[in-house]
Amino acid sequence: MSEQPTYEIKLTRKGGMGANTNWHWEVQDSTGKAVKTGSAVGEEHKAFATARIAKEKLEAGK
Repeated sequence: MSEQPTYEIKLTRKGGMGANTNWHWEVQDSTGKAVKTGSAVGEEHKAFATARIAKEKLEAGK
């Protein structure tokens, strides 16, 4: 049996306010190394959803 890698999402606010907030996100492996990074503009939940999609693709092996 192979063990599935675990990933964690980290969001950082880089500036702006409200609908114009700039977010930087990272998907990190269990050692804390950034595996995938990106940015998003908008509310926090939308930026998190973008990062979650990237995390799910990594977990699926795409």
